[in-house]
Parts: sequence; C-alpha cells; structure tokens
Amino acid sequence: MEPCLQVKNISKVFPGVKALTDMSIDFYPGEAHALVGENGAGKSTLIKIIAAVYTATEGEIYLDGKKCEFKSPKEALDAGIAVIQQELSIAPDLTVAQNMYLGCEPHHGIRLDYRQMEKDAKQVLDSMNLDIDVKAYCRDLNAAQQQMVEIAKVVAKNARVVILDEPTSSLSEKEINALFDQIRKMKADNVAVIYVTHRMKELFTICDRVTIMRDGCKVAEKLTSESNEQEIVASMIGRSNLTDYYNRHAHPIGEEVFRVEHLSIDKKVEDVSFHLNKGEILGFYGLVGAGRTETMEAIFGATKMDSGVMYLHGNEVTFSKPAAAIASKVGFVTEDRRRTGLLLEKPISENIGLPSLPAHAHHGIVNIRWEEEISKEYKEKLDIKTPSISTITSTLSGGNQQKIILAKWLAADSEVLILDEPTRGIDVNAKSEFYALMYDFVENGGSIIMISSEMPEIIGIADRVYVMREGKISGELMADELSESSLIERASITSEAASA
Repeated sequence: MEPCLQVKNISKVFPGVKALTDMSIDFYPGEAHALVGENGAGKSTLIKIIAAVYTATEGEIYLDGKKCEFKSPKEALDAGIAVIQQELSIAPDLTVAQNMYLGCEPHHGIRLDYRQMEKDAKQVLDSMNLDIDVKAYCRDLNAAQQQMVEIAKVVAKNARVVILDEPTSSLSEKEINALFDQIRKMKADNVAVIYVTHRMKELFTICDRVTIMRDGCKVAEKLTSESNEQEIVASMIGRSNLTDYYNRHAHPIGEEVFRVEHLSIDKKVEDVSFHLNKGEILGFYGLVGAGRTETMEAIFGATKMDSGVMYLHGNEVTFSKPAAAIASKVGFVTEDRRRTGLLLEKPISENIGLPSLPAHAHHGIVNIRWEEEISKEYKEKLDIKTPSISTITSTLSGGNQQKIILAKWLAADSEVLILDEPTRGIDVNAKSEFYALMYDFVENGGSIIMISSEMPEIIGIADRVYVMREGKISGELMADELSESSLIERASITSEAASA
C-alpha cells in the first residue's frame, strides 16, 4: 500500500530554537497513526507544517505522490488535509449546518441556500449515525456533540487526511467511545488519521501505528500491535526506568483544615458536603458533567452558590469573589490554563506575581523587584525550563506552563490548593514532575483538592477520594479502597439507586 501523505526530511528553525530536525514519516490511508512525545517534542510544530500554518525551513511534503506547496491552511484544507484542534473552532452562534459548511456554503444565485445546506448536513450526520439537529445552535450542544460537529465538518469536505490534536481532553469515557466509532468509520473510508495524544490507553485502542518524537527528532516508529506502553514511554523520555511514576509515598496527614456543608448550585450541584485534612491529597472523581468543577468554582468565589456553609481552620468563611479566597490562602489551578490560568502573552514573572500583587504593592505601584526575585526563586525551585523569567509564557511547553500556574499560587503562600485536571495535556515526564511537586507541597503543610478524570492518576495519587455523579456525592473511598471498578461503580450509579 502506498502512503497518501509523506513528510520528508522536515526541519523547522525558530529564532534561537530548532523545533524539528530531519523528520520523515509516511501516513497511510485507512490507518490511525499516533504522534507521541513529551511537551516540546515537536508534535504541534509538525502538524502545523502539514496543515500549512507554518512553513518548513527544510524538507518537503507529498500528498498522493505530488509535492505540496500550500500557501495557507485553506489551500491545505481544499486539498483534503483537515485539522481538529484541541481547542475546538466551533462558532457558537451559528447552527450545526452553518458550522459544517462555513466557508463553502451552497448558493442559489447570489443567496446562501440554507435549505440545501441543512439537507447536505443532515445527510452527512445520518451517515455518521449522529442524532444532532442541523438547525440547533452550537452553543447549546455539549462538548461531545461539538466534537462530533468538528468531525462532521471534515467529513463534509471529503478530507483525505484528518489530524486530531488531543481530541479526548474534555470528553467522558462514553463520549470517547463515540469519537472512536467515528474514527473507525473514517479509517473504513480510507481516510488517513493522524492522532496526537498523551494518553497511552487511547493509543492502543484506536491507533495502528505510532511515531515517537523527542527533542524535535523521530526516535522510533512502531506498529501498536507489536509494542507496549512501557516500551513507548521509555522511548519518549529516553530512559527505561519508569518506577515510582506517581511518586507515592507515606506522608503525615493532620487535623481538618477545610469543610464544606450542604453546598448547592441551581440545577448543577445538590447538597455537597466534604472535608479536607492538613497534608492530604483529596481526589474528586466523576464523569464529565458530574458537577466537580462547578463545586470548586463556587468554593473559590468564581461563581455563586445558592446555599452552603464553609469552614477554614474551624472558622466560617464566605468567598464572594476569588480575591477573598486568595486572601485566605486558597489557590485554584483551573482546568483551562490557556483561558483562565495564564496571561499567555505576558512574561513568566508577571504570571507568577499576579495573585500576590495586592500584598506586594505600595499605593497601587507594583513591586517589580519583589516580582523578579520571587519569579527567579520559583523558576529554580520548580525547574521551569526557560532561558529567562522575561520569556513570554505562550512560548513554553504545556508542562512548564503548568509549573508557572503552580508557582503563582506557591508565591501567594497558599495553604489549600484546588487543582482542576492539573496534568491534562502534559506529557508523562512532566506529569511525574508535577506529582513530585504536589507531594512536596503537602509535606510542607499544604493541603490539596484534585479533580481528575484519569482513574490511574486518582488511584496513584489520592489519599482519599469523593466520587460525584449528577451533582451529588455518590461515594467516599480511602486509598486502599481505590480501584477502577470501585470508581466506575460510584460514578455510574443512577439517581434511583443512590436514593434507594
């Protein structure tokens, strides 16, 4: 079988950085080909070159044996190369049909032919066995449905090559299975699928071949049927010793430091009560939509709770806004670091100092010297890989960006840290480093509440876990009770069974 897409001897140099070196990969029709590697390995750079977002410094790309010289992403899309980004490019105020045919709408004379557009869109969705109303506005769809509309867009455009960049990062297990069904349909239609992921389980479930990248180079290519997780991870990080990945070890757990009683949020969270002890890593597990993030946002003062009482160190507290929580030494690492966690186009130093500005300003004037000193301190403590604290944050890898978010809360002297999916989108080595930092925090007297949708992470890290289902607490498990079956059983319990 001949490859439909070939990457030949691709190199890419940015000012002061060589992102890719002599990269050559063949992608075959009817195959899902995974790209894996640590953050900074060059995966994003490669897919942007394939999609004509970037131009290669050296090398060539061939589609069906013909050299490609696309001048824009639209030219690549018109040729049949489509990208589904981790951050979906859905236009929320347009309908499903309008999103699917955006930029290539059918016309009747000089007018848009909405009837034909909706008819064509329904035909595509029916072929994918998707029950989504073509007239529905995308803002009213859930994350999984929006992901399916993204795939329908590329199906409607008859894409030959489809690139999916971390497509499951915000999906539940059920929604992931639905996504995989669509990928299997694309493979059956001889589409070449390029699948970028940090999740090893997915790689072996849906992908036929994997290319491992490290430091901008291709270090190995394997058939997934002839490999295993340990072998691939070892190639990614450049060493075979993967023991103590989660860094779990005994650490002292003290008295109660934080308690929430009967917290409710209209139609989202109902009568949630829990407590957190000093030195504890408290996990929150549940399927997407279970109410975990909404609970934590209300606790932090980012959204309003309808009812409930909170106690910090035995004293009743009310956080009407995040500034009140920060003043009480409560920090929040949000799920979406790009949208709510960081000022991406600002230097590292400004991000690290941001929550602490009121405490280190004089008559509204920022203490620049303090900001620089504290940033240098945490750059060293957390081993943030950057040439300078003046570096613009968006240029760093996901793992280093996540360390910056943690650094800003440590610099603010946080005693309680809420971590919402803290390792999402970062590679295995960066995850292991982050877990070590979490243990360092609790061993120094801090306490952590961690939301995670990854069962191995919850099992590997948490001292105790609350499971949520449909806005309620459906179970509490100690570390020695944690297993995939015990978590799934409580996360999947029905409302009727819970009340029985």
